[in-house]
Amino acid sequence: MGPQSEERSGFITCMNVVNSITHWVLGAVAILAITFNSMFAGSAHFTQHVYLCVIGYIVLMAQGILTFSPHTGWTRSMRYQDKKVIHWVIQVAGSILAVTGSIIRIVNVSNNFQTPHGILGLIAMIFTVLSLIGGVIGLFSKTAAIKIGHSFAGSVTLIAAFICLCLGFDKTVVRLHLNDTIANLAIAFTVIGLVGTLCSAAMSNFNRIVLR
Repeated sequence: MGPQSEERSGFITCMNVVNSITHWVLGAVAILAITFNSMFAGSAHFTQHVYLCVIGYIVLMAQGILTFSPHTGWTRSMRYQDKKVIHWVIQVAGSILAVTGSIIRIVNVSNNFQTPHGILGLIAMIFTVLSLIGGVIGLFSKTAAIKIGHSFAGSVTLIAAFICLCLGFDKTVVRLHLNDTIANLAIAFTVIGLVGTLCSAAMSNFNRIVLR
């Protein structure tokens, strides 16, 4: 095995590890958020908001992005077209849940846009819609700019949504019930999950747009 082959093998191993860690922490974050919400539930609309947004953004939309990664085990043997279909199904389902969860919160909270969490939530919802529109256009256009725009909107969506969740874990009520250590760990896992998902998206887009 030559130097280039060894370097390539090392890179693939590294990306496999990053991808695995990303899946683990995403699962941990979703479980923590849903479990806390189940044990210390507030109002009905708040509970619905948390369930729908966490499942929509953290579970489905992040996983939808990871489907294109060549380092995701369960999609590794699939053809690109099959991954594309799965990506669309997961993204549409996640978007519907996330937007619904956001609307429920907006309708029931009058001062929602006066907090960083509410403002970022609105940004995430807007870019979710833009990402879907870009994805639909991308189905009928092979232009690289459309694909890049769709990817950019999706990335902004996840960044805003994940920061929202970090702010949620940082709330006083969460720290009182979970303690500071677990709350900080949840925030750290959320950040790691975001970085891992975005790295995977960047590599996938580079392979699909630049190398093709």
